[in-house]
Amino acid sequence: GPKRPKPIGEPYLLMTDAQKGVWAEMVGDMPWLNSSHRVLLRLACYHAARLDEGGDFGVSATQALSSILSKLGATPVDETKVMHGDGDDEDPAESFFTRPN
Repeated sequence: GPKRPKPIGEPYLLMTDAQKGVWAEMVGDMPWLNSSHRVLLRLACYHAARLDEGGDFGVSATQALSSILSKLGATPVDETKVMHGDGDDEDPAESFFTRPN
């Protein structure tokens, strides 16, 4: 079978303390992360630490962080994909609406 992925491991040495703090928080929140996510997680930590500093955090940085978090499975919608597979389950609300034949 496929080899089990290696764990995410420790933050990169050159990361700042703030970035390392975000790393620990995200790894705790996303137990599925593994070594293949390291570079993406580093980018997420870079942007999230900047956001925490309260400085100028523009639209492009916001979009970048959002995109990275999505790739890591960190948004509610992405989390369902990670946890339950990406099946084509029907939305339960659909049963309340009649569809044209």
